Amino acid sequence: MDALLLLGSFILLILMRVPVAYSLGLSALIGAWYIDIPFHAVMIQIAGGVNKFSLLAIPFFVLAGAIMAEGGMSRRLVAFAGVL
Repeated sequence: MDALLLLGSFILLILMRVPVAYSLGLSALIGAWYIDIPFHAVMIQIAGGVNKFSLLAIPFFVLAGAIMAEGGMSRRLVAFAGVL
């Protein structure tokens, strides 16, 4: 029943055109409320999951790609790889 509630609330929120990230979070909160998990415990887990150092690699990788594209470095790297 718990999984059905999670999936059902997620699908309902998606059908209401709520963004996916918010739908995931809200359905998790609804599920935690249903099985009587305290909200402060849920928030501690969310804060602990976001505070991972390795997750910073993703936005920095995208930033490095944008900087290389603007500076023309990526074009030169592709040309160099074509020569090799």
